[in-house]
Amino acid sequence: MEIFILSLIIVTFIFDSFLSILNYRNKDAKIPEEVKDVYDEDEYQKWHQYNMENFRLSMISKLVNLVVIICFLLFEVFPIFFKLASNLSSSIYLQTLIFLGIYGLIDFIIGIFFSYYRQFSIEERYGFNKSTIKTFIGDKIKAIILTIILGGGLITLLLSLYKNTGDTFYLFAWLAIIAIILFINLFYVKLFVPIFNKLRPLEDGELKDKIVEFAENVGYEISKISIIDASKRSTKLNAFFSGFGKMKQVVLFDTLLDKMNTDQIVSVLAHEIGHSKHKHIIKNLFMMLIQISLFLFVLLYSVNTLSQTFGFNNVNFGFGLIIFMLLLSPISIIIEAITSPISRRFEYQADRYATINGYKNEMQEALKILSRENFANLTPHPLFVAIKYSHPPTAYRIRAIQKIDV
Repeated sequence: MEIFILSLIIVTFIFDSFLSILNYRNKDAKIPEEVKDVYDEDEYQKWHQYNMENFRLSMISKLVNLVVIICFLLFEVFPIFFKLASNLSSSIYLQTLIFLGIYGLIDFIIGIFFSYYRQFSIEERYGFNKSTIKTFIGDKIKAIILTIILGGGLITLLLSLYKNTGDTFYLFAWLAIIAIILFINLFYVKLFVPIFNKLRPLEDGELKDKIVEFAENVGYEISKISIIDASKRSTKLNAFFSGFGKMKQVVLFDTLLDKMNTDQIVSVLAHEIGHSKHKHIIKNLFMMLIQISLFLFVLLYSVNTLSQTFGFNNVNFGFGLIIFMLLLSPISIIIEAITSPISRRFEYQADRYATINGYKNEMQEALKILSRENFANLTPHPLFVAIKYSHPPTAYRIRAIQKIDV
């Protein structure tokens, strides 16, 4: 079993690298007619260089993480970590948290170097970075605190359920995770976003009036429209909806307001409303429930079966969580191959909704601006798209919009 798990991790890395290399090499493919005007020649060469640097950094990061985890498994480093945790506490809960904390700290230290280089070298040189060292460090500290509080709380809850519910662990863990996901979806903007960003209400004016008017015309209730100060970290653009029912609200990146006109922004929001009108949120939640069911099955298998394979004397819940996270990569490839086409279909439907409700030209313009400002890949490899892309490439989306008669 040890050889099988190690082989699975390595094969997954090789396959993922193969897809990345295939996609990278497709960068010189002919640009589709629909998006030829996204970049001028200088910008396109800049994109090539940006893409190349990110690709190299990503490959190095993945390779380093692979080597570290293989060494830890082969040389039975994890039992050493747990022995250290056991010496620090007699509580199985604290032992598990300390054990996972040691591994998490090592993973964090490795990752922070790549994160820093990406932010302050690559993103800086290509004009995307607006973050400061102070903000970067502050974000990392906040992320650590949240991980300790939320992650530690979730691990303690799952361990408690595992120890006390016996054969019903699967059901109780499933219900607990669903409740947590629903809570985060409902209160993400209110509780979590302010930890990292400032939100302000959208001022009265043409944009707010047009958003409210469109929402009322299509029978969609929006409780709040907020602007997030994304520009303090990056120049990239985005917008999203959050919450359910009467708690739905719109969040716009302030960078979006700088780069798009009023009608283009409304077209982006019309697309997001289209997701709601087609009940994509509910459908995505249903797919998530299925995935959680599968993940919990893998978690139980990891905890009950694999601890002793890698040097532990008994079943170890903490190590089972680590193996579970490693097994998520090969499982996710299969899941992505199934769910990505569904997600891309949802995007086409949302685009169509915005188009038939009066924003055909504006939707195409907005997609081109998003592509240009976010340095989107205009020529992704079809196989990479099929497995990895939750959104269709920009050219595909514009082509589909152009075929719609309005």
